[in-house]
Amino acid sequence: MVTGIKLPLPTMLSNLSTATRVGTPRVSSNATLPAAGSASAKVTFGSQTQAIAAIYSMSPQKISASASTQANSVIQDLMHTAMGGNSVSSFSNLGSALLENLKENRGDLTQALTQTESGAASDSKSAVSLDITTRSGSTVHLTLTQQDDGIAVSVKTEGNQLNDDEAEAVASLGNAFQSVLNGLGAKPPKLDITELTKFNSNVLKSVDLKTDVRNGDNSLQSLNFHTDSSESWVGYQDADFSLKMTSDRGSSNDPADRIAQQIALAAYDKQFDQARIAGHGDRNQMELLKSVFHALNTPQSEGIDVTGKSTEVRADGGNSGNSGNSGNSTPSNGLNDFSLSLTQTSKLINPARLDEKESFSYQASQTTEESRSYDGSRSVKQTAHSHLSASWYQQLDPSIPLSLNRDKTSQNYIYHTLENDEVNTTTLNYNAKGLLASINNQTQVNNLETMKKYVTGDLVDETNTPEKYNRETLKKLLNDM
Repeated sequence: MVTGIKLPLPTMLSNLSTATRVGTPRVSSNATLPAAGSASAKVTFGSQTQAIAAIYSMSPQKISASASTQANSVIQDLMHTAMGGNSVSSFSNLGSALLENLKENRGDLTQALTQTESGAASDSKSAVSLDITTRSGSTVHLTLTQQDDGIAVSVKTEGNQLNDDEAEAVASLGNAFQSVLNGLGAKPPKLDITELTKFNSNVLKSVDLKTDVRNGDNSLQSLNFHTDSSESWVGYQDADFSLKMTSDRGSSNDPADRIAQQIALAAYDKQFDQARIAGHGDRNQMELLKSVFHALNTPQSEGIDVTGKSTEVRADGGNSGNSGNSGNSTPSNGLNDFSLSLTQTSKLINPARLDEKESFSYQASQTTEESRSYDGSRSVKQTAHSHLSASWYQQLDPSIPLSLNRDKTSQNYIYHTLENDEVNTTTLNYNAKGLLASINNQTQVNNLETMKKYVTGDLVDETNTPEKYNRETLKKLLNDM
C-alpha cells in the first residue's frame, strides 16, 4: 500500500482523452462543468442584462416630482456628492450607506435629485443593481442610477421584511460593495470582489451585482457578478478587454484542501503569466484575471469550518487530513472547477495590411468527473485545458519604434501569430475495496507560432514553428491491477 501521493496540480492544462478505467463499464457519472468555452456561453455582461435596462428606464426627474416613500437627509447629502461622477465609484459611499440604513429602517426607500437641484452635469450615465437574497426567501433590491436629468436611488425588499439577523448580514456587505465600486473607478480598473463572496451563508443565499457606465447607447464599462453556495460567475467588459469566469463552488474547496489550494493557485498564477508573456498580453489585464480567479476560489467565511489541513491522496482512498470513509474520498487540488476567458480588444495598427491585427485571447478550464462501475470500482478524472491565441508586431531594429503607415518605407517588421493548445488529464483509479490502484496521466500539446518578416512591404521570410505531442503514463500501485 502506498500513501502520501500528492494531489494533481493544475500545472498542465486540460483533457480530451479517454483514460484507463478499472473494472466493468461505468454505471454512473458526475461531471461538474463543461470545458473551456462554457464561461463565454453562460455569462453575459452587465450592459446586456434586463436589470440594467430597467434601471435606465427610471427617470430621476419624475421620481423627484413624486413623494419619496421614505425621505432621508443623509442619503440626500450623499446623492449631492455623487452627482456628476463619470464612474460607478461615485456611488460607493451612497451604496454603502443605503445598506447600512436597513439596520434601522426596513421600509422601502426611493429618492431622486435632479440636475437643476444639484447644478452638476455629466455627459455619461451609469447604473448599479445589487440584489441580496436571504435563506428565508426575501430579496433586497438596491438600484442607483445617474442620468441626464439627475440621480436616483431605490431600496426595496421583495418578500417578508428582513429580521434583525438578515438586516445585519445585508448591511455587513456595505464595505465589500464599496470596494467593488471603487475598484471599477480605478485606473487601471480592479475587480475587488473577494469580500463580496464571503457573505454570511447561514443567513444569506446569494448576491448579484450588475453595473454599467455608458455614453449614449455605447457601454464603456460593465460588470455582471453572481455568487451563492454552489456557483459564482463574473462577466466584465470595457473598451480594452473582456473577462468571463464561472466557478463551481460545490466541486471542491473542502476545508482540508487549503494548503493544496494555495499551491494550485500559485501554479495557475505562473501559467497565466507564462501565457501573457508568450502572447505579449497586457500585464494589468492578466493581474485582474488573477484577482478574479483567487476571489472565486475563496471560501465563504461563514458556515464553513476552515481547518487549514493539507490533503494528500492516499492509497486507501482517503486523505491525510480526513479519517472518514475511504471509499467516499474525491481527490482535489483544492480549487473549484472553473471556466474562464480573457479577450483583449483587437487593434488594427497597419493600414497597409488590414488582415493583420494585434490580439490576445486566452481560455482555461478545469473539470472533475467521477465514474463508478458495477463491481464497486471507481475512477476520478481531473481535466485542465488552456488555449492561447495571439498576434503582435516586432520591429526589425529594436532602436527604431514601429510607425506603420501606407508608405512602404515604414513597412519593416516581423508579424507573429501564436496558437497554443495544452491539455492534461489525470485519472485516479480505485478498486472495489476503495484502494488507489493506479494513476493515469495524459498530456496533449498542439502549438504553432508563425513569423512573417517584411522589408519595405515585401514578405522576405516566413517561419512556422510547430510543437505537437501526446504523452501518457500509467503508474500501478497495487499488484492485482
